[in-house]
Amino acid sequence: MICAPSGGDCLKVSFCPAFSLQKKKRAAGGKNGKGVRAVSALLLPNEILSMSAQAARLLVESGDGDGALLYLALLECGGDPGRASARLRWEDGRLRPAWQRLAALGLAQPPPDAPPPPPQPDGRPTEYTRGDVAAALEKEPEFRGLCREMEGMLGRVFTDSDLRCLYTMYDHLGLSVEVILLLTGWTVRRERRQKNNPAACPRMPQVQREAFKWKRLGVDTLDRAEDYLRRQEAVDQREWEILQAVGVPERRPAVEKEREFISAWVEMGLSEELIRLAYERTVYQKKEMSWPYMNKILQSWHKAGYQTAAQVEAGDRPPQRQGRPGQGQPKDVQPSLERIQKNNDWLDQFLEEQKKGGT
Repeated sequence: MICAPSGGDCLKVSFCPAFSLQKKKRAAGGKNGKGVRAVSALLLPNEILSMSAQAARLLVESGDGDGALLYLALLECGGDPGRASARLRWEDGRLRPAWQRLAALGLAQPPPDAPPPPPQPDGRPTEYTRGDVAAALEKEPEFRGLCREMEGMLGRVFTDSDLRCLYTMYDHLGLSVEVILLLTGWTVRRERRQKNNPAACPRMPQVQREAFKWKRLGVDTLDRAEDYLRRQEAVDQREWEILQAVGVPERRPAVEKEREFISAWVEMGLSEELIRLAYERTVYQKKEMSWPYMNKILQSWHKAGYQTAAQVEAGDRPPQRQGRPGQGQPKDVQPSLERIQKNNDWLDQFLEEQKKGGT
């Protein structure tokens, strides 16, 4: 079901017949109606979809392409979840997160079998003052203990700015002490691995960005955090193997965008052999490495159920053309060797008799 945000103007996406658009264009003095024909070719006749301006703003500000597509599908299907899902033909791994993000934005109800989505934090965190943080340190022993633990993990005494970052994670995002400590440990480990420096430590704004990412992904409980870190560990174990498969010559950590693709491929359980083949085809087609293009190849193979290069090659092979009668038929309908030999003997005998008769 679609949820219409309260307030805001209504935007109407109108689909009108091409002839009426061209008539209006000519009446306005347009030249040849070329621009109208280009637009009208994309439109269906006699249908109107209405969207509130607030919904449009929320979708644009979220930057979530899948969420926007799902919202449009729901509009087109009258808010029917089943029809919208069938219309998109997405796998559950893509559909469910998009649905949950729409629900978090207040633009859709979650599917009946889905747990309620995590609250979506505002992109602009509350501006806490020094007094807010001082009051929390005085009145909230849990937050005071968290500060001591964090200073020990990051190896420095926190500034006012550091404390405000930490209080944003604790109060605005509502993350528990355990989750904050886990994500900080993960951020420290990643920073040291990326810089190849065992003493490196991230700054608090980096930790805060990671906290917003975890909240956006719904990683806001201890169980979810532990599960998320297990999956990240699996990505870590295969990261260099995959970077090698895509032609990275020197050992280095993956940058964030590369890691997103690698994480998706690890989640799909793709083998190094399949990834290397997709890389070769990408470079052949694009003349250079393209992560998005390669990702589309691998997604299509995964959807087709291919797990080996041999399966891909077999799936790409065109069907054999029908040959002449007798070709490619089962052995039981082929002339047997015995029959062929008998025919040859008969022909030899016939030729011998013809030869005698001629003499």
